[in-house]
Amino acid sequence: MPKACQHEPLRALKRGIRWVNVCITVWGYTALAPLGYLLFAVLCFVWRGDVVRRARRLQGVTAGAYRFMHRWLGWMRITQFDHRQPLPGLPAGPCVVIANHPTLMDITSITAALGGGTTVVKPELYRRRMIHGLLVGAGHVEGPGADPVSVGRVVDEVVERLRWGMPVIVFPEGTRSPPDRLLRFGRLAFEIACRARVPLVSLTVTCEPVYLSKEVPLFRPAHPTPQLRLGVLAVDDPAGVEFDSRALRARCEERYGRWFRALVPGAAPAYDLATEDSECQISSKTG
Repeated sequence: MPKACQHEPLRALKRGIRWVNVCITVWGYTALAPLGYLLFAVLCFVWRGDVVRRARRLQGVTAGAYRFMHRWLGWMRITQFDHRQPLPGLPAGPCVVIANHPTLMDITSITAALGGGTTVVKPELYRRRMIHGLLVGAGHVEGPGADPVSVGRVVDEVVERLRWGMPVIVFPEGTRSPPDRLLRFGRLAFEIACRARVPLVSLTVTCEPVYLSKEVPLFRPAHPTPQLRLGVLAVDDPAGVEFDSRALRARCEERYGRWFRALVPGAAPAYDLATEDSECQISSKTG
């Protein structure tokens, strides 16, 4: 009997155990989430005196919750991620952090690693009654939506968060990356970095095997246990492109394209940089 056939029952057993662990995790989250939201709401109220201090504290609470979540996922053999892995070269002060976006765990892993961070949230999520006050309290910003004029409002609000000393996390593709290519970057993150004159950090996110992508849903856990890792691709000073957000975006897109083609041989060729300029692609907590 071929060796692969001999190991197939063991693989099926491990997949079954991992599926049960996912079900237990989802049930536990569903049961405990209302208590978590209630605690967060209480902290929002208790710390309401100083808006900046409240946002920093609540972002720290969020990062702690995400760290526990990833430890739990590791204990349950659903995914493995260590928020303590070194990220050399990260600026000490406020910065704009961008990353590719292969899975739903990208925002939680980056926030856990950074210890917090402001994000730009899609309007339909930001306005949900249960979480709107919590997002406001933690210093997150509502995305621009369909109105191009609102992009300026978003940039102004995010620049203000940077003045508070907070990192800002943006996924410039605006949604999860396809498995064979990167999507066109929006200009929002680069405009913010240039306007605020802060460093722009390019992170890489890899998940092997891929899990929680658009192609691999929650209840189809990958085998073997997915390994989620972050890396620092580059740190750019916007002064190097004379604070030109288009030039900064082009530089980062070209760099990410080289990295991705090395990571995924046979990946789709880079898009044409002369194609239509997209201003409003933003980060998403659910994308």
